[in-house]
Amino acid sequence: MTKEEKIQELERMFKNCPEILTPIKASRFAPIGKNGIYELIKKQELRAFNYRGSYLIAKADLIEYLADHSDDESPKHFSIGKGRQSK
Repeated sequence: MTKEEKIQELERMFKNCPEILTPIKASRFAPIGKNGIYELIKKQELRAFNYRGSYLIAKADLIEYLADHSDDESPKHFSIGKGRQSK
């Protein structure tokens, strides 16, 4: 599955997702916990903006991150890679 195909599939899956997300809302839509989202922001792996003391994440940036860090298993199934997370 190409990156473009992954993005299209993720956009289909996230069609009811708001365009702007807080880390908590992002963790509800993505297979990453709230603390994982904050860690990705801290490491600058997931783009986020600081607005009045809170982070805001664009849906497009979350989709881009998920597409970049997913592992292909079959054309209809892909998963988030576990090897990139730190302990």
